[in-house]
Amino acid sequence: MNESLELIKNLEFCVFDLETTGGNHKNDKIIEIGLVKIKNLEIVEQKNYLIQPEIKIPEFIQKLTSITPEDVKDSPLIEDVIDELLEFMGDTILVAHNTSFDVPFFNSVLKRLKKPILKNKSLCTNLMTKYLIPNLMNSNLNYMSKVFGIKHKKAHRALDDALATAELLQIYLQIFIDKGINKINHLYYPRGRYELDRANFKSDTPLSEIKAKFERLHTPHIVTLKGENGVILFALPCKNTSGEKEFLYQKLKELPWKNMTIKLIGPFVETLINFNNLFNKIDTNDKGEIIRFLWKEHLPEMKPPLKDDINDGNILDVNFGDFIITNHLVPEQYIIYPVFAMNQKSELIFRFPGHKKKLIQYINSKSSKLSNNKIKSTHFLPQYKAFVDTYLMSKKESEKILFIFKKGLPLKQTDQFFLDFENFFKKNPNNYKFPKEYI
Repeated sequence: MNESLELIKNLEFCVFDLETTGGNHKNDKIIEIGLVKIKNLEIVEQKNYLIQPEIKIPEFIQKLTSITPEDVKDSPLIEDVIDELLEFMGDTILVAHNTSFDVPFFNSVLKRLKKPILKNKSLCTNLMTKYLIPNLMNSNLNYMSKVFGIKHKKAHRALDDALATAELLQIYLQIFIDKGINKINHLYYPRGRYELDRANFKSDTPLSEIKAKFERLHTPHIVTLKGENGVILFALPCKNTSGEKEFLYQKLKELPWKNMTIKLIGPFVETLINFNNLFNKIDTNDKGEIIRFLWKEHLPEMKPPLKDDINDGNILDVNFGDFIITNHLVPEQYIIYPVFAMNQKSELIFRFPGHKKKLIQYINSKSSKLSNNKIKSTHFLPQYKAFVDTYLMSKKESEKILFIFKKGLPLKQTDQFFLDFENFFKKNPNNYKFPKEYI
């Protein structure tokens, strides 16, 4: 970690944000620019300029930014401050929450003023967000500020946006340090290396370090151990109970594993559904051991069903419901599955209330396929399906975690469905604290 810290702390960043009269590089003009300098991981300087654009500020821009013609009437022209802006930027790494807009727009101004365009390297915190949190459906600055507890009072004002982006960058830089970054290029291309929902360990990692990682977890997850050539030796869906940890630590000592992955999932039901693909790849003897452990650890008061019951496929009550919805790992996101086809290909991740229409369309489509026997059921090995079904039944009875419903409710009583949905998740909020708390 010390090496990663040294690598990052010596970099200098200039975070900037533009407010403009529009998005056309040729015709629109800058009306405000905010800049924030970061050295040694700390904000050391900031500047803000209102700019006289010499053209009309559209009404919608005035409403969006609260910047009026009166505000900029005595402000300098961009050519009067351009040298000061360039001096502030210097040879730092330029950062914005949407560099694909801010950098080209600023370069278009430089071209108009017959000055050399920026040669600085640039980082986009929006793009970085999508790399670090792949399942995130909303990466705008307002939402990211909310997720990470960043104060962002005046959205669409240049300095406030730049300060919020600077704080987001500081958080991401600390994440890169925590995850052991060893190349500067990884800042620009972090895909597949630093996702906040997973951690990878090699077999030479001290067991004490692995144990310390598990002790800090509180979110359901899947642990996978791989041997030579990526062969899966063992895997387990976990809630991070003491029994699971003891079981896993024993496997770490026994098996000739080369790589271990911990992947945060969110609700344990989703963890069980995701685990199905891995379970099919595990050795038969290990399958039996895992099944016995799952029953003992998570359904200790219940007895596994008889073999004949499993083969008949009648574990799940016929009145159980057609769909289940649960909280997603990411705050303000939810995930829905048809009970008949619980797999990642059949799921829908959505936001509420923003995706109401999308959700109803999904339910309508899946319900139609279900009625016409056109929906392909998910293959579960019978012993594993018996555990999953029984676990689902137990959660229905407890009326927690899962919002379960018949297909007719949202299609015939849409308003009532959304009211029930809203009330259920008010009582059962997302408590995973992700991505603020990551692995």
